[in-house]
Order: sequence, then C-alpha cells, then structure tokens
Amino acid sequence: MIRKFLFSLAAIGVASASLQAQVYNWADGEEPDEPVKLEDLTGFVVGLNIGFYQANSNTASIYNGYGFDRAGARNNFANAWLNQALQGNDINRRNTRNAMGFSDDNWSFGEDDMPNEMRYTPSFMWGAHFRYHLNPDFAFFAEVGGTSPTTTGEFTIVNQSAQPGQLESQRINRVEIRGEEQRLLLTLGVRRALGREKKERENRSTAILPFFEFGVNSTFVSFEENFINLDLPTRDLTRFFQQQGFQVDEARQLTGVGFGAFGTLGIQIHLGSDIMIDLGYRPSFEHVKLGEWDQRGFQHIAVVRGVWTRF
Repeated sequence: MIRKFLFSLAAIGVASASLQAQVYNWADGEEPDEPVKLEDLTGFVVGLNIGFYQANSNTASIYNGYGFDRAGARNNFANAWLNQALQGNDINRRNTRNAMGFSDDNWSFGEDDMPNEMRYTPSFMWGAHFRYHLNPDFAFFAEVGGTSPTTTGEFTIVNQSAQPGQLESQRINRVEIRGEEQRLLLTLGVRRALGREKKERENRSTAILPFFEFGVNSTFVSFEENFINLDLPTRDLTRFFQQQGFQVDEARQLTGVGFGAFGTLGIQIHLGSDIMIDLGYRPSFEHVKLGEWDQRGFQHIAVVRGVWTRF
C-alpha cells in the first residue's frame, strides 16, 4: 500500500514538473556572470510532513492480553487482563457465553488460547518541518510529528459442546484483540540534494533531484487502549471489575521514550518557484522502552513533504 501510494505521488510530481526551469546556459562553454537560478533557496523554510508509519513488532506484544502490573511487569496467565475479562468472575463468564452465542457454559479459554503474535498496522503520520538552507542543496532541519499506531492479533475460545465431525471453525472461535498507542516523533538532521551541477552543465531541468538525509531522532510512546471485539461490558481490557460487575480500577498508562538514528532517500520536485515536494523513505533504528519491554529495532516511514520556500 505504501509503495503504491509513493509511486502514484511520484507520477503526479513528474507530470507537474513540466515547469519552466531556469538553468545555467552552458552553450558557450563558459559560466555566465549572473546565472539565473530556479530559486534562491537559502535561509529558513517551513514545511508539512504526511505519510505512513510502520512500527516494528518489538513492543506490539504489550497488547497481547497479558497486560502489566503497576510496576510495568508483564502479568502471568492467572492475572492476565484478557483471562480476567473473559472468565474472571461469574458475570464475565456469562457475558462471554452470551456474546459468543453458546447455548451452555461448556466452553474453555486457556493459556494456549492467548494471542500468539501481535503486529502493528501502518498508521497515518503528520508533522511540521523546519529547515535552514546554507545553499540550495545543503540544509539542516528539525521535525516534530505524531502518529497513532494500532496493533492487532487474535485469541481463541473453544466450544466444548461442538459435536464430533463439526468444522474446526465451529469448535474453535477466533476473536480479534487490538491495542492503540500515541507516538510523538522528534527529529534533527542534515539534508543534501544531488546532481544539480551535472544537470545544469547538460542544460537539463533541475526541477527533479535526488536527495538524502541522516540524523538522530527520539520517539515518545504512550500506551493508550487495549480492546477485544466482543460485545461485553469488559471489552476494554484496561478497566477492571469486581464480582458484582462494578469497576474497581483501571490500568496504568505506561509511557516510554526511544532514541535512535535515521536515514532518508528520496526525490525533490519543484512546483514553481515557491513550493517543493519531497517524496522519501526513512528507516530508523531505535531503542524503545515501555515498562519491562526494552528492545531495539527498525521503524519505517514513507513520507510526503511540502515545503514553502518563500514567505
């Protein structure tokens, strides 16, 4: 999906690049005294980032139904949020039976039925871009942005009343579980566009140029919600209820921070003299800590950036 999105935008940008680029005139073999530039891209510019963010799966397991205690340590199965929500008391068991449409209470949920794997789905990313150009092709920049990744998986509930010979789908019921979080993205980097001089010497348009970026980044992460797709009063796993069905507590919202480094490869497209569009792919290698979840891994961003080069 991300690849198709970027290819579509690149095609639009190439079509838009049939603009009147102004370049050096090298026909006489000498550089003119006052070359006419496409734009005088020096000084401070601002932009807007949008795109897709793909988190790695290292912290996805925090949403697999086990949950965590007040210290941020993972629960065992007996205390797992999902286990308590489905069969922690008589009311929860009755609600589970009704939601699954079972005719009796002859069903089971054990540790083997817990989700095996949780994965993040691509999330929409937005952000502000601030850049200072020393010359048209070299700049320092800073970015601040946000995204709300969602992680999904499934658990199973076994219908013990199923008759021999029935389909597995009638005996083993699969139910979705998902988690949601918030991420704040901070970035400091250096940017370099390539190939301008070569194109100018060949009397070709510099409306489209490749670029690369590198730098350091920080990601602030906040655990938000953990749900199961059953019509139960306890479908929100972060809320806990007593035997009589009254809420008695809710989970601590874990927060954490990650630090790492990134690189970006992309193309820049000038749309007239005042607007630049960047299409880029940015992997980052980060350390993210949430409670006892403390791992390193790659995050991936497909970014579209609009930059206003004049005020």
